[in-house]
Amino acid sequence: MKKRVLLTGASGSMGSAVLEAILSDKGFEVVVLLRRKRVNERLARILTRKYHSSIEIVFGDLSNYDDCMAVVDGVDYVVHCAAIIPPVSDHNPDLALSSNLGGTRNLVNAAKASKNSENIKFINIGSVAEYGHRSYPAHWGRVGDPLLVSAYDFYATTKVKAERHVVESGLEYWVSLRQSGILYDDILFHNMNDGLMFHTPWNCFIEWATARDSGRLIRNLLVLDSTEMLAPDFWRKCYNIGNGEEARVTGFETLDRGMNMMGRSAKDIFKPQWNATRNFHCFWYLDSDKLNDYLGFRSESFEALFDHLTKKFWYFKLGKPFPKTISRLAIQRLFHDSNAPMYWVSKNIDGRINAFYKSWEDYQNIPRCWKDYKLIESASLRDISSAQLLDLRGKTEISASDIAFIRNNEFDGQNRAVIFSHGYDESKADSQLGLEDMQSAAAFRGGRLTSSTMVAGDLYTKLEWECHDGHKFMASPYAVLKAGFWCPECCQPSPWDFDRLAKKIPFYAQIWYNSHSEDEDNVFAEDCYKDIL
Repeated sequence: MKKRVLLTGASGSMGSAVLEAILSDKGFEVVVLLRRKRVNERLARILTRKYHSSIEIVFGDLSNYDDCMAVVDGVDYVVHCAAIIPPVSDHNPDLALSSNLGGTRNLVNAAKASKNSENIKFINIGSVAEYGHRSYPAHWGRVGDPLLVSAYDFYATTKVKAERHVVESGLEYWVSLRQSGILYDDILFHNMNDGLMFHTPWNCFIEWATARDSGRLIRNLLVLDSTEMLAPDFWRKCYNIGNGEEARVTGFETLDRGMNMMGRSAKDIFKPQWNATRNFHCFWYLDSDKLNDYLGFRSESFEALFDHLTKKFWYFKLGKPFPKTISRLAIQRLFHDSNAPMYWVSKNIDGRINAFYKSWEDYQNIPRCWKDYKLIESASLRDISSAQLLDLRGKTEISASDIAFIRNNEFDGQNRAVIFSHGYDESKADSQLGLEDMQSAAAFRGGRLTSSTMVAGDLYTKLEWECHDGHKFMASPYAVLKAGFWCPECCQPSPWDFDRLAKKIPFYAQIWYNSHSEDEDNVFAEDCYKDIL
């Protein structure tokens, strides 16, 4: 019999690729949940004509629990791709909250309430935005690193809280896949209509994933699991989705490759000060190979995708003689958008300037000419084995010299890198982790473990913890040690208070002081993101 799959987010870039990939295998039928609106009604007709009896379209809303119960009933898998993402989430945060957080909670709770709950397998799509910002030499990261959501990034706060609900759900089978930046055919069209495009720092590090490979990932997961060929230790974990070494570039290299499609460089179109210098997200994954080892999904490199786009959009070359016109009409027009850094500069919005540039002085000191701006080239940094490596794994104290190394984000042509500590002995097998490891991890997070007993190796029975602010909470050892979560009251964030928290939490300080200074004392209110509405 065919396995029945519930898919959310089928109208999105990843969800549509997932749908096509799943239905390329005749062993599945898919239930697609769509919000009722005109564009989705048209999509439903197209999908029904294309896939016939292999697809069932249900109109409903993730924010409605009854709708979620109706579509979860009778399915073998839930593939939860749906999310309200930036820039829509920036301009409609209420919708993002109800869909991203409320929708995930409803789906998880519906799966738990299902008569088939012990067998339903829940596949959640998380986001690299959960980790927050990294600068060189902190440009490598992995699952278990702290979740330091960038200020004003309301989307990421909804994803952190939603993923926590999945991780702590008690479902027998769940997995959360933290998606990196995703490349798809229409990415240039979708990313040149909002000031969000200027949030990407030139020297940030991005390990891209492509929509087609992400679709292949989900299909392979379902095929391997349904044929009992998926390793049983795959479930109840978080993973990073990335296309590996051949997809690791910088922010500048990404925009430059896009401008190359019209025979130009990003330097012909942009000015250095137009883009933020911090408070973004993305880094290169130390551990994205793990997911590929399980699922074998990678096929497209960064260059291969852009070669494909160059051929598909051949007419972009017609813009080559007009760089100033393109800059003025396509790029600088966005300076009037409330989500653009140049808008914040023109309106003297101090909070945004402090978050994205550190200070007005730092913004003013950005070189105005590319010849004076130091760009990092990714090619010389991809081999971590040849790096001057600061490996903090297992450390429970972060020294002043460690912080100095981490903060040294001035690239001088040498390859430096940091692997961050999770505050316990990571050389131990999971089955050996016990009370002392929990106590060590809690202390590294500025708090303590208040539970007095634990079954060694049991990473999913919740224990009681206390943060440095005295908040007591229940969390599984997996969520704390392996997934990067800590106090749900003061650290998720509400408000954004990481300057203060980093002074108390070594787990945070080791990364926070890569792109922030110890003398900074910013607090961004829980609703600060509403300033652009």
